[in-house]
Amino acid sequence: MSDNSEYPTSSQGGGSIANLSDSLKAQADELDERVLATLPANSKVLSVTPSGASAWVKTVRIECELEDGTFKDYFMKSATGGTSQRMMQGCFESEGLFYEYAPENVPKPVASGNYKTSPETWFFLAEFCDMLDDVPEPSQFIPLIANIHQASIGKSPNGKYGFPVPTHLANIPNDNTWQDTWEVFFTQLMKKMFEHEELAHGKDDRLEYLKEALYEKVIPRLLRPLETEGRTIQPCLIHSDIWPGNMMLDVETNKVILFDSCAFWGHNEADLGTWRAPRYRMGRPFFREYQKAMQISKPQEDWDDRNALYALRYDLLVSALFPDDRGLEFRDLAMVELERLVAKYREGYDGYHSTRTA
Repeated sequence: MSDNSEYPTSSQGGGSIANLSDSLKAQADELDERVLATLPANSKVLSVTPSGASAWVKTVRIECELEDGTFKDYFMKSATGGTSQRMMQGCFESEGLFYEYAPENVPKPVASGNYKTSPETWFFLAEFCDMLDDVPEPSQFIPLIANIHQASIGKSPNGKYGFPVPTHLANIPNDNTWQDTWEVFFTQLMKKMFEHEELAHGKDDRLEYLKEALYEKVIPRLLRPLETEGRTIQPCLIHSDIWPGNMMLDVETNKVILFDSCAFWGHNEADLGTWRAPRYRMGRPFFREYQKAMQISKPQEDWDDRNALYALRYDLLVSALFPDDRGLEFRDLAMVELERLVAKYREGYDGYHSTRTA
């Protein structure tokens, strides 16, 4: 479908710009007519103001007066060119699915599409939630994510691991191509992440060795046992970007609000990868609470190193996002963990299997 014919995905009716002061009028005039068309019928835009901060997209809060005289706010993010279409469409699909599973805890997606005036600019629109910039307590957050995992287990549309469209961690795309096994799908995710990390910092001979050992030895050793010797796991809905910036408390209801998902169908424990890093202020209290709600996958003795493997992807992500010394710090951090895992599992799955059958 061409840019010129790609209208917003929405069931809304259409708003207008109210009589505003010159400054507010200038802000509201920034809204493309296709964005206005997704707002409730006969609503008036009262203001458009910056909301949050992002290095990858523009984010605004849209205050509206509805036809009945009540007020409703919307959140919009937009980007131009490059991967903007995939980013916004992936966001709409991802957030829409999470909203189905947790409608009281996920801002309702409203629309995605491109501007009429600038077809290379794409947007995502959702209902706005006013939130506190605090990390929820484990007892507040864990029931939410555990319920999503439990409710979605076995609901993958084709029984496979992946997602129908690409989704993005910041501006880094996931390769969500469907795969029959978790081992193959996670290897695919890691290869894509290493690819982008190398684009940011160039090749490193030691890292080249370590990542090949990761693909050939570590990942098979830690993930293949989940689905062999009579053990099975089923895909569940994975947010894949759980950190304090994407989970906050609603100002009015005090409920946990979960947003900015980068969804795929995967192993539930993969959603715990970010929690390992001290920078995210989650760690053991969140792990303990989650393990009360969800049984650890077998073999349980591999749990900690599986989590370390899942966490590696996020250190590589930060490295990929920052092509400077900040990013290199996270490459170094990832390499330390890679060295440990490669040394520990140098015999790979074959070594593990031989000890089980001896």
